[in-house]
This record gives sequence, C-alpha cells and structure tokens, in this order.
Amino acid sequence: MDKDLLDKAVNALSIQGVFLHSANCRCKVVPPFLDTEVTLIPQHRGGPTGRFTIFENVVNADDGTRTVVFSFGAGTRLIDSEAAAKSSSAEVSDDFVIVEFTAEFCAHYSLPADLEVADLNAAFEEFGRHNVGYHVWPYWREHVQSMCGRMGLPTIPVPFYVVRHSPQVPK
Repeated sequence: MDKDLLDKAVNALSIQGVFLHSANCRCKVVPPFLDTEVTLIPQHRGGPTGRFTIFENVVNADDGTRTVVFSFGAGTRLIDSEAAAKSSSAEVSDDFVIVEFTAEFCAHYSLPADLEVADLNAAFEEFGRHNVGYHVWPYWREHVQSMCGRMGLPTIPVPFYVVRHSPQVPK
C-alpha cells in the first residue's frame, strides 16, 4: 500500500453515496424446506473490480465538481459442508452451494473540477484497492441480511470489513 498515493486520493475525494448496481441470488431449495440437519458453512468474498470512471457533473455543471465512480463486487454463499468434505475435488463444486448472493456496487465520490485528473489516476487506483471496500461493505452486509429475511432463510453473518495493508478480501 502506497500511503502517499492513498493520502492524495483521500484529500481529493469526498464520499457522496453507495449504490447497488446489480445483484443476483441463487437458491437451490425452497427456503421453508431447507434441511435443518445439513451443516451449512458460509463463504465470503469481496473486492474492488479495479474499475473507476470520472464523470463531469452534468446535473449541475455550475457547482465545479466531478464524480468519480468506483466499482466493488461481493459474494456470499452457504455450502453443504458434509457433501463438500466427501468430494474428491479441492475446489467446492456448484453442486454443494445451497444459496448464493452476488452483487456489484458503485461508490460515488465528488472531485473538485480544478484538480488535474492525470496526476491522480495512480492515487485513485490505490484508493480503489484499499478504501472503497470500507465504504461499500456495510451496504453489502445489509443487502445479504435483508435478502435472507425476504427469502425466509436464517441470517448469514457477514463479517466486518477489515482494511488490510495488502489487497486481500475479507475472510
């Protein structure tokens, strides 16, 4: 992690909002008939997609700002631990996935119009790898918990996001 680049981005950007861009849910069984004898293990993933886009503020061009939009993808699934343990494959097959949620979020940040963007691209890449998840993760946790409730599933505990010194995803 390059602290100087990160500080440069933090000083230039101001969070405006986090929005759900796309979401998907896949459930193998009808929730009320979920076998309560099956031991389910949650698996989580999440991380920046590496994409960011800078938009001129078209809505109100007089305010002198631009918007930087970062993408962040996340996923959570419950697997049948006993069936997966009996499998000879090291990788968990889709056959063992009972329920899976995936989503992509967009985090919007304002950027003053007088700053030179070319000088900030490396800083934005660093910011996207390390800080965007900190802003997006609470929305992801709420999305998973809300979907579980709507589907009649027990709540899947999504861990807190931990800012790390290297680009690793939460575990």
